[in-house]
Amino acid sequence: MHAEVFITAQSVPEKETGTQVVVAIDVLRACSTIVTALCRGARGVVPVPDLDHAAKIASNLDPSSYLLGGERGGYRIDQYHCGNSPLEYTREVVRGRTLILSTTNGTVAMHKGRKAERLLVGCFLNIDRVVEAVCAAGRDLIIICSGQQGQVSLEDTLCAGYLLDKVWNGAPPAGVSDATRMAFALYDSRRHGLDAALREGAHAQWLASRGFAEDVDYCFRFNALPVLPRYRDNRIVLDKKELSRIAA
Repeated sequence: MHAEVFITAQSVPEKETGTQVVVAIDVLRACSTIVTALCRGARGVVPVPDLDHAAKIASNLDPSSYLLGGERGGYRIDQYHCGNSPLEYTREVVRGRTLILSTTNGTVAMHKGRKAERLLVGCFLNIDRVVEAVCAAGRDLIIICSGQQGQVSLEDTLCAGYLLDKVWNGAPPAGVSDATRMAFALYDSRRHGLDAALREGAHAQWLASRGFAEDVDYCFRFNALPVLPRYRDNRIVLDKKELSRIAA
């Protein structure tokens, strides 16, 4: 399987995605928040790249039917219902509602991949479910790491490397790009002691220092929520098969 990794959302060229399976990764915290909100009963998540888009969508909805969520600079946006902490999205808060989400990095990555035939949302909470879906699809793979404000993010790159290791059975094929090979090599070098490696990341340390240490711990839990969010009709949802996993 051919795979391509973009190590920041900003590095994705226009019209890059097509028939490939695209996986958007933002471990800290947008993808972890999306997976959590859907598992707690949100009807769907609408990822938007900026606040103007969020306000426009919200203006056309019944106020009781949606939540505005997101962050700028790591903190909740003024007058939004929730921030970007997955721990905020409890069943009581999200059940039956649509989450309109705007974040600095993660929703930008999803916006870049929105025209792909198949866009999946991945993080450590559901990583093996993503691996399973990518392998079953049998298509080439594009991984979009959100990064951090245009810079490389350690946790996203390690998550991408983990995904590559699984779909390649530990043996990268010839002809992959340098960025893709770097993601694989980084994971391969830190696969033993991965949790410690993740906590070395600048973003993880910044969040912990600002009172979000519980978010960091939560987002680094492997396969705690093994579901597969997909982008369909401008929103991210779980299909019936995934909903049955939660019910079980």
